[in-house]
Amino acid sequence: MRQPAGRSARRSGGERKPREERWAELIEVATQVFYEKGYDGASLQDIADRLGMLKGSLYYYIQSKEDLLFDVISAVHKEGLAVVRSRSEVPGGPLERLESVIRGHVEHTCRNLVPTAVFLHELSALPVERRKEVLGSEHAYQGVFRDLVEQGQAGGLVRADLDPRLAALSILGSTNWVYRWFRPGGTFTPEQIGAEMAEMAIRGIATEEALQARASR
Repeated sequence: MRQPAGRSARRSGGERKPREERWAELIEVATQVFYEKGYDGASLQDIADRLGMLKGSLYYYIQSKEDLLFDVISAVHKEGLAVVRSRSEVPGGPLERLESVIRGHVEHTCRNLVPTAVFLHELSALPVERRKEVLGSEHAYQGVFRDLVEQGQAGGLVRADLDPRLAALSILGSTNWVYRWFRPGGTFTPEQIGAEMAEMAIRGIATEEALQARASR
């Protein structure tokens, strides 16, 4: 049974742990309430009411509203990181794998608009140390993109004049923004958006030789 992330350092060995399905429901409801009202505007009472439980019962699961935000943010980050890591392991060279990662990231964002919005809007509400705990000291999510850019440079596929970290931040910045304008059932599908954004990103960083090789496939 998974232990809530925010309480991992605070539970004693004898404490009960929440049932997995109830914890998942709490995270889902808290995410929706934070999305609708913002972290500052949301209260534990709002979340308890939505769950149909007493506010005091929430303290079985968390110690504070900050704990709950930490757990929500951690869950969003963990799921997204799993997606891009798995997409980075597809067969092919660095550019093919980077294309896969970008497409996977965009498609995941389009299908998870509410959690993505909460993550991007409310991460700054956490204290610096807790933000670092979520993101990791090496910014693992950003690192998936950066590592592939570096591998592309090592293989002569990505322009040598680019800074890998800036390239990764540029790609992430543009793809993250999709959550602000994508609408389910609209003109563009998640797959179409992911494919076109990946193509634009690759064209922006690849060498002429690499682009010619891609065009001839």
